[in-house]
Amino acid sequence: MRTRRYRQLNSPSQNLDSFLDILTNTVGVLMFISLFITVVAVESSTIVTTPLVSNTEKKPRFFEVRNNKISYIDDEEVDRQIAILTKNLPECSVPEIPQNLDNYTYQLYLNRIQEYEKCRGQTIQSFRRFKGETKHYKVKFYDVDALIYEPLTPETGESYQTIAQTDSSFNEILENFDPNTDYLAFLVRPDSFSAFRAARKQAWKAGYNVGWEPLKQETPIVFGSNGRSVGVQ
Repeated sequence: MRTRRYRQLNSPSQNLDSFLDILTNTVGVLMFISLFITVVAVESSTIVTTPLVSNTEKKPRFFEVRNNKISYIDDEEVDRQIAILTKNLPECSVPEIPQNLDNYTYQLYLNRIQEYEKCRGQTIQSFRRFKGETKHYKVKFYDVDALIYEPLTPETGESYQTIAQTDSSFNEILENFDPNTDYLAFLVRPDSFSAFRAARKQAWKAGYNVGWEPLKQETPIVFGSNGRSVGVQ
């Protein structure tokens, strides 16, 4: 019987491991991009888009947006109460150093220094004991040169569903301001973007520029001695 011979193929072998690695990485990146786009699309309803910040000479009028309610932060009323406190405080004058420091004048100088330090200490204690109050907030000194605003109640403020009404508190407050010299600055909590959109729409309708700043739910409202800055957007 004739033996069948098989032809042996001598095609070169090829290692495709590197190609498979590249292909796998590329597919993984495409999946990640698709997932990211999907998440952004789903969450787009909760994102508040605003233009870039611009400089302005107008005065900010601050509002807090919490629990889908809008509260006016009446810092002018607090300034008025602090002015009354300051008016009733003694004037603490730093004593001048005498030209001739003999024993007698030196002792007088030390006594005046002690009186000044005592007066200054009393003034600091008076500020620390200060307790102001506005329609929506109780106010006290957070530090010597900073004020902390705390809501009077968890439910303080006006519902965003009523601010469009003519007789709403929000509209009454806006009538006391001037769009030519004032703008509205909103401190927005994470749970209240719907209320912010409604308030911003109402402010724009009244002719006001608007700025806003996101604020974590647990972050307190603190105004320092140099004020707080939220630019117009």
